[in-house]
Amino acid sequence: MASPLLELAGVPLTAVQAFLDRIRDLTEAHPTADRSVATLAAGWMARGLRPGDVVLLALPNGAGLLAHVFAVLAARGVPALVSPASPAGRQQSLVDALPARALVAMRSPAPHTQGVERFALGGAEVALFPETEPPGAKLGEMVLLTSGTSGFASGCVFDLGALFLNADRHADAVGLRAGDTALVNLPLYYSYSMVAQAFSALRRGLELVISGPPFQPAAYLRMLGEQGITVSALTPLLVRGLLQHGEPFPDGLRCLGVGGDVLAPEHVKQLLHARPRGELYVTYGLSEAGPRVATLAAHAEPEHRFASVGLPLPGTQVSLVERGPDGQRELFVSSDTVMKRRIGLVEGEKLHALKGPRLLATGDVFDIDADGYLYFQGRVSDFLVRGSEKISMASVRRLAMMLPGVLTARTQVVRGAQGDDYDVVLTVADERRSVEHLSRELFRLLRLAERPRAVQVVAADVAAASLHK
Repeated sequence: MASPLLELAGVPLTAVQAFLDRIRDLTEAHPTADRSVATLAAGWMARGLRPGDVVLLALPNGAGLLAHVFAVLAARGVPALVSPASPAGRQQSLVDALPARALVAMRSPAPHTQGVERFALGGAEVALFPETEPPGAKLGEMVLLTSGTSGFASGCVFDLGALFLNADRHADAVGLRAGDTALVNLPLYYSYSMVAQAFSALRRGLELVISGPPFQPAAYLRMLGEQGITVSALTPLLVRGLLQHGEPFPDGLRCLGVGGDVLAPEHVKQLLHARPRGELYVTYGLSEAGPRVATLAAHAEPEHRFASVGLPLPGTQVSLVERGPDGQRELFVSSDTVMKRRIGLVEGEKLHALKGPRLLATGDVFDIDADGYLYFQGRVSDFLVRGSEKISMASVRRLAMMLPGVLTARTQVVRGAQGDDYDVVLTVADERRSVEHLSRELFRLLRLAERPRAVQVVAADVAAASLHK
């Protein structure tokens, strides 16, 4: 039997193991988990994992999750991370669509699937599916799932080396250095958390502290001080909660990054006022790009640039392409860290986002000023951001159409001062189908953060008549 790989994209496995052993895991999600990458990888290989087999990891934040990621890679497999809160049916849809050879969860993965091999590994439970299909990817690759932007059962395929390169460029952009202590409190299944935080920490020799949801401002600020955190990253939603909380930041936090959605200029100003000696980086990216694209060092910029997401990372070229008669211009990104290809069931406009080798249509509308600074204007893609979650409207419609008696499903985006939301309108053949019943059935297919503001149900004849009003 072959042995586990001795290095991952040029990083010795011994260095990976040393990094894992230093992690301070505050989650207690994997209290008895084996962090030995070599042991876990050998376990996979003994079970017959093939080079390129995709392994879907539905595990909570923690050092154990990172150990599983690196172990799958060392076993020549291809890891893909999904929220552990995803319904079992959603996880099985991902297994079928990618396809994945194995599903790993804390308990009872693929509970309704027959004919699978089940075993425990590294404090988690594994469902290993039969070799009925060829491997879904190739040796040395990793999948970043894009549940919000291109469908609930799709992902982007990257070479691990490209993700490491993106992590290096991010580290340079925000000044990460050995001796820093970084906090990961966002879910590791977010591409930013995995690449810009975990992989950057590995590459630059940072100490890593891992916590997890839920986010509470007072507990977060206390953790920064108690753990000696010098580097942290938040979403705009969490920033707003911190600013409303009003408690001061500890002095030791040197570098604060904010990304995942638009940070209002007034919040940039408030953060700089709250941390007058700290560094503040506003970031832009998307999973398909690997994920980081641009950075604004807000603490070093004049106030008129607080609405910008900054300049492209080195090695990243951007351009604007007209979209339709209204003058909107979509941002295109070219980089050697852009995804190689898509995998799984891609839905909506993102089906055509890869315009050529390493050329990506982002689905985002931008302006670029004379100095090259990027300004986000809105989205043309069929998804919205609510809180910290990206939600694919195409996937919501597809799942709604699976409900018995539903003929059509429409999504209606609702713009609001505090962010966007959406409603679902279902057309049914039998008007006796109650809103409560259909809402309950649809909500079973969606994570809590993905559920619509409201569900409307109309009879087929009413819906047809409305088309002619």
